[in-house]
Amino acid sequence: MNLNALSILVSSKVIPLIYAFIGFGLLIMVHEFGHFFFCKMFGIHTPTFSIGFGPKIIQKKIGSTNFRIAAIPLGGYVEIAGLAEVGQGKQKLAKIHDENSFTQKPYWQKLLVLSGGVLFNIFFAYIVYSMLFFIGIPKKKVEFYIASKIEDVVKEKFKIEPGDKIVSISNKKLSSSPKKLLTEIHKLLIIPLTQNKSEQLQLGIMRGEKLIDITIPIELKELNNKLIGSFELKTTPIEGKYEKYPIFSAISQGIKTTNNILYQTLYAIKYLITTRSLAGAGGPVMIITKTFETAQKGIIPLFLFLAFISINLAIINLLPIGALDGGQILFATIEAIIRREIPNIIRLIINITSWVLILWLILYLTYKDILRLLKFR
Repeated sequence: MNLNALSILVSSKVIPLIYAFIGFGLLIMVHEFGHFFFCKMFGIHTPTFSIGFGPKIIQKKIGSTNFRIAAIPLGGYVEIAGLAEVGQGKQKLAKIHDENSFTQKPYWQKLLVLSGGVLFNIFFAYIVYSMLFFIGIPKKKVEFYIASKIEDVVKEKFKIEPGDKIVSISNKKLSSSPKKLLTEIHKLLIIPLTQNKSEQLQLGIMRGEKLIDITIPIELKELNNKLIGSFELKTTPIEGKYEKYPIFSAISQGIKTTNNILYQTLYAIKYLITTRSLAGAGGPVMIITKTFETAQKGIIPLFLFLAFISINLAIINLLPIGALDGGQILFATIEAIIRREIPNIIRLIINITSWVLILWLILYLTYKDILRLLKFR
């Protein structure tokens, strides 16, 4: 390999990959710093602040906290005195009840400590979008496509092809506005496919330069879910057009954009729960892959994607599952109502069970991600 080829490889592959991992680590750091910030504000001892799990790679003690980077980059944690959580440090101070303990703080302070990661993830998105609107970001249009990788059974049954662009549903032309497009897709496509509101749908599809009308039969629920998982939204920069605003307008646009994505994320999670389907869901491999792809396009696309993922991370962490922030918030709320602590054995059982389920989900989504990337069914 000559020097020119090596330089191209480094600039096009290696550097974006490094940026991708740094970006992913940044999101973890932002989330955990939210917990850490409120712990310090309320005088709660934090023995460990870790980016990643497992064996430490780098560690430095600052004040009373060991800051570390660990070997397994699937998250992170802040070890909190008086709060026992599975897999989060040595837990030497998990059972203390002194004035620097989580257990001795009022409910409102506990609530802020536990929701700190979520709040900082959302705040990060507000800041990033506002700054980018001020600096100037490429103006984009949103379009609806058949994904580049779909299952053969879907392709054969519905006569669709990867890369087909959907321009109309039931003879209604689709909008390029993100919020309007999502509303149209939900009303015209998702509801009929999941609730059998009609017997068939008409899709107007652009295949290359040719406009094709396709009739979609509404039959088996499982097949319909696979079809839904074959759709994707693509945002395409409009060449030569940029969105750049004065500072206060940029902040307004940043807040508006973040709120829209919050709405979209909540809707997507509601859909996954109500349909009991993981169609279209991605795991760590897909997140890293997408982060790498956006890093190849430049710093601005990378930060746009990180802000989007930050919002998703915030919402997912609010789910009332023991291993997530939402589960710990639920525990604290129950204890505030009943005015006594939940027995440790019950907490432990719920936390371990939820961790097992989350790890299973991560492994399953990783498996699906790898199959999708390898085009292997």
